[in-house]
Amino acid sequence: MWLSATGATPEVASRSLSKRCFILNAMMDLQTIANIAEILGAFLVITGVIFGIIQIRYYRAERHENATMEIMRSFQSVEFTNALRMINEFQTECLRCNERPITPELQEAVLLITTTLESIGLMVYRRLVPFRLVQQLMGGSIQASWAILSSFVEQTRINTSRPSVYEWFQWLAEQLDRYPEFQDEVGAYQKYADWKPERD
Repeated sequence: MWLSATGATPEVASRSLSKRCFILNAMMDLQTIANIAEILGAFLVITGVIFGIIQIRYYRAERHENATMEIMRSFQSVEFTNALRMINEFQTECLRCNERPITPELQEAVLLITTTLESIGLMVYRRLVPFRLVQQLMGGSIQASWAILSSFVEQTRINTSRPSVYEWFQWLAEQLDRYPEFQDEVGAYQKYADWKPERD
């Protein structure tokens, strides 16, 4: 009987070769699976990053919308509009508050306006609401309010030894003065005359 150089019969050599081929094929299959798993893992990571970015943008948009609605509610509340009316009617008393105390009713109106605009100034600084929106909604009223109440604010800072009192109210009014180019030279009825509603 003929033997191979290794002493194995042709049948044994054939089985050994087949086994080796099977092992090589299995190793190649495992490598292919590993490559596919690596590609799939990278795809999932990229998908997760994209989803995270979308979620962050959605969260920012939602936060922006909530802040905008809060500002509109503040400006349109009965208490705020009454307070604006009162300080405009008694602006002489407000301007002379460092000489004589103002009435409790007027003081409440002043405190409501200063605290509200203090919060809005900080929200604008942190870019929670756009400067342009505040300018369009209440820019003129904010500047007029600061012109009337600046003496009250300065006196409060002196009395409390706190220069940071109503700092963001002052900052907001000064930014409105600083960027007059944001003010509209024409009314919205002219500037946006070509506006069209969105389609359903």
